[in-house]
Amino acid sequence: MDENLKHEKFRALCSAHGYKCTPQRFAVYSCAGGNTRHPTVDQIWAEVKRTMPSITRESVFRILMELAEMGIVYRMDRIVNARFDGRPHNHGHFICDRCGTIIDFELSAAQSAPPALEGFLADHVELRIGGLCAKCAGEVKTHDGTEAAESRRNMA
Repeated sequence: MDENLKHEKFRALCSAHGYKCTPQRFAVYSCAGGNTRHPTVDQIWAEVKRTMPSITRESVFRILMELAEMGIVYRMDRIVNARFDGRPHNHGHFICDRCGTIIDFELSAAQSAPPALEGFLADHVELRIGGLCAKCAGEVKTHDGTEAAESRRNMA
């Protein structure tokens, strides 16, 4: 997206939510909005500091929380460090228990709230799957010394 168009879009979002469109907010938005790497506060802070050396970690965190409130990013809790997802629409995540890699995957339109929640109004749906990514699974040895991935293939 053209930088001027991106800035105008962000200015409109800020205005709609009662925030000023400051250079700091725009820098964090530019780094986090649409980012599919699921960065931590520290990763976003390091990236923003390249062009804005005086910005503090606390400012970046506060701005990320504002962006989450505006629906631009989604705060992913209950993992070691809070991560922020630049794709706030409903989708799933696979999180590797070993290396921490996060992989997005789409949810089908049929995946919605279970029947037990009939009458509830869900505003966010996320499916989170934990385990070992392909790289880490290939590195894990089974008890007899063979590769875990090879062992699973032989069982199929």
